[in-house]
Amino acid sequence: MAALASNTRALRMETVTIPTDIEARLKRFTACVEPLGVTVARIPGSAEAAHFVAETAREIEVGDAVVSSELLAAAPAFGTALSAAGLEFAVPATVSDTRDRALGVSLATLGISETGSTMLAERTLEDRAVGLLTRTHITIVRTSDLVPSLAEAASAMRDIALRPGGGYGSFVTGPSRTADIEMSLTVGVQGPARVLTLFVDDLT
Repeated sequence: MAALASNTRALRMETVTIPTDIEARLKRFTACVEPLGVTVARIPGSAEAAHFVAETAREIEVGDAVVSSELLAAAPAFGTALSAAGLEFAVPATVSDTRDRALGVSLATLGISETGSTMLAERTLEDRAVGLLTRTHITIVRTSDLVPSLAEAASAMRDIALRPGGGYGSFVTGPSRTADIEMSLTVGVQGPARVLTLFVDDLT
């Protein structure tokens, strides 16, 4: 099993290509979400990603986080680096394990430059809860998975829809916002009040 995981990571490293226009894509993505209070950053690899998460935890004064199982399966080196950074973390076994937790971290399938959105398409309800129920959510996106527009996301949406038994996907653009009939806007009532999007060039 370890050999298979190693081969999978090696294949991923060989095939990943950062688009030549990535800086323009990142600039457009950031311009869409910064007015909503979203923090956007780009970093080289898993160790730096773990440091970013640990620093965020210290900033909001918490000592642990919930992390989606999908992220840890896709990037085991990130989990190792997270432990080395001194942050305790757990994979939620139930939705209740995640509800109102201070910090959650999950992996996006895609980033959409033209809208500043990320596509979350976890296979389990427990993993989806990390992005829906935590108060601060860090979305990790492989830099190579930042596409220019929704048109380029169509094939990914189709793949999700054709999963055996059906699939689930959502586009997230900034923190949860709710307005009543008197147009009073409240942030964070039905989802994270704070969102950070972290683009990682080499997530392993």
